[in-house]
Order: sequence, then structure tokens, then C-alpha cells
Amino acid sequence: MTAKILKEISEISTPGFFITAEFSQIGERMPVGIDSFIKSKLSIIAEGVHARKFVFQEETWRIILTFFPTNSVVDERYALKNKIMKNMI
Repeated sequence: MTAKILKEISEISTPGFFITAEFSQIGERMPVGIDSFIKSKLSIIAEGVHARKFVFQEETWRIILTFFPTNSVVDERYALKNKIMKNMI
């Protein structure tokens, strides 16, 4: 069912953003409010809210959605980084 949800999220028009989804709780039935949730968050981002991470909750579902702008570098707090430790002898 998580694959169906990811497909649904990928099919939602999110101009200027791509969205990642992390499932922190999984439910038994398909959630129905994801589309309207994402659109409402895009609306508040357009109004100037700086948050990019939102939690969708419906019944037992809990999905953490992160909105990444497609026209700029990923913010430092969301970047994946490789850390290299040099062994100094």
C-alpha cells in the first residue's frame, strides 16, 4: 500500500517542489486526504511560511512529507552529507 501512496504523491501537481515521504506509521486502509493536505501546504508555502516538513495524519497513518524547491540548492538542514575522517598519523 505504501507504493500506491508514493505513486499518488508523485502524480500530484507540485510546481516548483518535489516531495519526499517517510512513513512513520502505516495504516490498513488507503488514506484519502493526501491530495488536499499537500495542496494546502503548497498554499501556505506560497504565502511565505518557511517550514518545509509537514506531518500528514489520518486514522493510523502518519507520513512525514518534506517539500524541496526545484529552483534552488537544498537547505543545509535537509542535505545529505558524507563525512570523511582522515586518519592522521
